[in-house]
Amino acid sequence: MPNKSSSYFDAELNQISHFQAFPSMRPFVGSNYQLSENGRLLLIAESYYFPSNSTKHLEAEKWYELNESELSSEELSYINCRGLLESPWKPEGHAIYREVNRCLESTVPSSDDRGVSHVAFANTFYRPAVSSGGSFRHCCKPIDWEKAVSLGEAVIRALEPDLVVYVTKYGWDSVGRFVAAKVPEVSFDFTCHPADPRHWNVKSYAHGRPKFMKILQSIFSKNQTPRP
Repeated sequence: MPNKSSSYFDAELNQISHFQAFPSMRPFVGSNYQLSENGRLLLIAESYYFPSNSTKHLEAEKWYELNESELSSEELSYINCRGLLESPWKPEGHAIYREVNRCLESTVPSSDDRGVSHVAFANTFYRPAVSSGGSFRHCCKPIDWEKAVSLGEAVIRALEPDLVVYVTKYGWDSVGRFVAAKVPEVSFDFTCHPADPRHWNVKSYAHGRPKFMKILQSIFSKNQTPRP
């Protein structure tokens, strides 16, 4: 199924120093991202992970001094944002992409592309989490927070979304609300992580799937027309 990322915003993204060092981490930009007459939607998840035998990401300060030429091909595949969104999503760790796509496909206009082709997608943190499958809260250092805020702002200014939704409550609480203060012209919201079995599908929880569906319906409720 077609689902290739657009390169429309790459000139702006390539000006960001972190993406010069780690071009694989550039956000995924769906081919239909610009088409919604209600606005562009950027989703921001929590973090990447690395293979269990990797060590290059364990020391925060050293990580940000690296570039991706120093990583193995396996490590690169774990932080390739566009590759991850374009992949078949078969591994257990890809549950977030499957769930976000299911929600999108119930609201976006039908097309040959997957639902995620209607959004842009990035992560809050730009160092892989130390524990595979664990929250970044357990390894976050001051430099991770500083980079997450500055890169979050830079990505938003490059992609020019109308609405940013952090699909990670920790990402929103620790970073997103600070990014929002730097770009007040953009609307923000948040939900819990779509792969969180304790909250996502719990109707009584205020920031789970029902909230996410309302957000999507507000964006994609009208017929799509090209946006200049």
